[in-house]
Amino acid sequence: MDEETIDCDLLVIGAGMAGLSAAGWAAERGAKVIVVETAPAVGGSAVLSGGVLWTASSREKMALYADGDRALGGVVFDTYPDAIAWLRRRQVAISPRMNVLHGYGYQIDIVEYVRGCVLLVEAAGGHVILGTTTDALITDSAGAVVGARTSHPDGHVTVRARSTVLATGGFQASPELRARYIHPHARDMRLRSNPYSDGQGLRLGATAGGEVAGTNPGFYGHLVSESTRWGEERLYVMLSQYHSEQALLLNEQGLRFCDETFGDHANTYQTLIQSNARALCVWDARVHEQYATQPIVAVGIPVDKMQIALELGGKGIVAATLAEVAAFATSQGFDGGQVERSVAAFNEAARHGWETLDPPRMEVCAPLDCAPFYALVVHPAITFTFGGLTIDTQARVLGGTGRPIPGLLAAGSDAGGAFGTGYAGGLALAMTFGITAARTAGWS
Repeated sequence: MDEETIDCDLLVIGAGMAGLSAAGWAAERGAKVIVVETAPAVGGSAVLSGGVLWTASSREKMALYADGDRALGGVVFDTYPDAIAWLRRRQVAISPRMNVLHGYGYQIDIVEYVRGCVLLVEAAGGHVILGTTTDALITDSAGAVVGARTSHPDGHVTVRARSTVLATGGFQASPELRARYIHPHARDMRLRSNPYSDGQGLRLGATAGGEVAGTNPGFYGHLVSESTRWGEERLYVMLSQYHSEQALLLNEQGLRFCDETFGDHANTYQTLIQSNARALCVWDARVHEQYATQPIVAVGIPVDKMQIALELGGKGIVAATLAEVAAFATSQGFDGGQVERSVAAFNEAARHGWETLDPPRMEVCAPLDCAPFYALVVHPAITFTFGGLTIDTQARVLGGTGRPIPGLLAAGSDAGGAFGTGYAGGLALAMTFGITAARTAGWS
């Protein structure tokens, strides 16, 4: 096969939200950028999302709900206004402000955005090359990263660059890495993401001397119902049980094991570490009407989550009494008697003894006592990882001594630490650190 060498200002490995944000920002400012992507299309997991670009409404909420490195979380919060201003200058379609979890955001045309970044790269003389594997980073005699060797069906290409950004999207598509860095149960966890983010960025960064902070077990995901059609991208949202934060989650022993109100995205990890990595989600008619049939964001479409779950093979019941819920739980391998007692005990405490709840409820503490009752077996599914390469606030990859590796940057899910066990917007994390990486590379 043919071999060639390309020189550029910035090499970006990964053409998802983080990588294309870095590439587009730098290209707009005159950089010649080469983007290489393993997948046959651009966009990564971002184009599978609803395109809601949001983050926490204050640094304090970022620290509380994201629970990551405060300085890195601060980069997301501080850079977010620049990201939105850039979208507006480029006239990307953007909605009015909307409330999202513990913050605010906008829905953007995510496909228009990533395509626009590609056009910026090409207009500046660069290229976005798909179906290309990065074999190894290239370092000079001083240990600085000066590019990478890549493979494409047409041949091998060496790309030499002043700076290189790792933005391959995390390691959620690798069962082995999930089991190593998150939890042994994570090996078999369902994937609600693109299948190409398998830890390539971590492996490349580690080989160049970068520290992998993958011991952070947090990840972003949702509790989902069972389905024989799991893997169809259009079902990822439909099968996600966002309303679980208003419900009760009970393990196979019939006991509560987390503060459900902290958020469905956080309860997913707590469910993962329970026996057989599953839970029984129980709610009542009030929650069903107000939450389980309503979209989680204003631009969503109202659907009946229970109806869809059952139609697509989920295991659940709509019951007139809690005794029926208990019988169903027993049939599914849960301690049905304890399930009924746990729900009754929660209802009593919600009325007369909220201070005795263990685990406590940080937000809503209302009884679930309005028939009919709903019970659904749920499982964790992962969208992207929080653990990754150790970086500083300039998106520079750090070695084990805490010193930056010259020429090497990371953004998005290849960079660890901004989020811990919580979450404050995946698209915002990717875009803001993509911009930060481009700025650090010299394109302010």
